[in-house]
Parts: sequence; structure tokens; C-alpha cells
Amino acid sequence: MRADGDEQDSPPGPDEDARPAPPRSGFLHRLENRPGLSALVALASFAALGVGVLAAVPDWRDMLSGGDPPPAVQALRPEAPSSYPVETAAVRALDLVVRDPLHTGEPDDPDAPLTPPAVEITVHNSGIRRSVITRVGITVEDTAVISRCAAQGNSVPVSATYDVVLPPAPAAGDVFRVPVSQQQAADEADRFALLLGTSERATPTAVHLYRLRFDLEADGSRTRIPAGTAVVTLPLSLREGDGYFWSEIYDSGEATVPDSPGVEETVACLRDNSRTIKRVLGSGAELSPKLAKAAPTLR
Repeated sequence: MRADGDEQDSPPGPDEDARPAPPRSGFLHRLENRPGLSALVALASFAALGVGVLAAVPDWRDMLSGGDPPPAVQALRPEAPSSYPVETAAVRALDLVVRDPLHTGEPDDPDAPLTPPAVEITVHNSGIRRSVITRVGITVEDTAVISRCAAQGNSVPVSATYDVVLPPAPAAGDVFRVPVSQQQAADEADRFALLLGTSERATPTAVHLYRLRFDLEADGSRTRIPAGTAVVTLPLSLREGDGYFWSEIYDSGEATVPDSPGVEETVACLRDNSRTIKRVLGSGAELSPKLAKAAPTLR
């Protein structure tokens, strides 16, 4: 029996815990008194769970869209991989061209200054916002110094301002990051050039060969956008008959090495240079017009 207004707890059922509930205190108690905050905690927990599930599935965007996964982009610094989302890298290199040095004076003037050789890169921004190329990475794949074997002609002066100054004998694998500021609007193509030079020459008449791989960095990314490979000769182009390499004109008898003291050493020098040039040229690299003309004549 209980009087009106009195409240009496019913005895616990057989499946109920008869122990009294511990008092709620601390942070949980404060949240319980604030229903709005409890809802926020629940919402944050759900969001964290969703992020964890998506992070465990690297290609979740492609699962939803049905498209192919984005192409892998090689990090410029393997020990510090980029956190830049590769799927937003909309800039692509479309073409790479190598330009020969040009005489700035009369064609027959051996002392006329030369312009530096140039590597031109054509790029396209397929994205929907402006993109800025901030660096060009240049990796040395191979290099050689080609000395003039036959004592003919004079040294060639070079008068130019360079964007890229290469050491005379870099090691294979050396990377040079060249600052640039090249902007492309959305769906815009453009072309820019790098003027190449060397800090010094092995001899006044030496030609330096560089096999270089070019990569672009855009929009603050430290990932590579491949632009192509080129063989560059500094400070002038190699041409058949200039006394730098053995070629078919000597095999055919069209030209001969002057019969003078040291002729055997001269022939050996020309043949060694031909083998070295063939090694640096390799295959698949872009060549300047003059170097492309000389390459098939190497013997």
C-alpha cells in the first residue's frame, strides 16, 4: 500500500541488475546535461568512422565514378613524398624540342658569338582553374666531353644569358631544380624555353654532351610531371667533318685524315668519340636538327 503522492520503486525484475547505478560525474555527466553537445559528439564519431573507411579504400573515388585510377606520379624526392593529390595535377607536357645554337654574326665568321642551345617544352592545362609551373627538374642520365681530334678551326665564343648553367662533368643521377614561373589558364596550351650553358669547358674547343630528363612541378607540388628526354650539346652542335667524330665520309673515302705525324692517334680519337656519342645518344631522346642529322653518320 502507498499513499497518494508517494512514489515507491518497484522491486527489480529477475533480469534487471539490482545494484545501484554509479553516480555520473565529470565530462560525461556534463555532456548528459547538454543534449546538443551529445549530438555533436555522435555526429563527430560518425564522421571519423566514415573518413577511416574511405582512407582504407585508396580508389574510392573510382569505385563511385567507375573510372580508371589516376596514373602514378613519381616523387622527385623519394625520401619526402608529396602529399599533393595527384588527381588534381591537370598540367601535361605535350612536346619537347631541342634547338641548335645559332651564330649571331656572319656565317663564315669563326669568332661570331653563338646563342645558347634551347629546350622548348609545350604544356597544356586540362583543368578548370589556372595552373602555375614553378620548377623544372633536370636529371642527368649521361654525359661526356668530346674533344676535337683534328686540329682545325678555332674555339667558339658564346655570348648569352643562361637559364640553366650545367657543370662540365656532372654525375649520372644528379638533379637540378630550375625555378620558373609559367602560368596556364584553364584549357590553355603554351610553350616556354630553357637556355642551357655550361660553367666552363674542358678545353677551348671541347663539346659537352648531356643526356637530360625533364620533369615539371606545378601548383606547389613536389611530384614529377614527365616532359621528355633530350640530348644537348654545349656550346655548339656536332657536325660531320668538323674533326670531332669518325663518320661515313671517312669510311667511304669522301674525306681523309691528313697523313701527318700522329695520324693514328687522330683516327683513334675520332673512333673513340663516335662510340662515346652513340652511348650518350642511346634511344628515345629528342635531338636538335643538326645532331639528328649527324647521328646516322656515326661509324
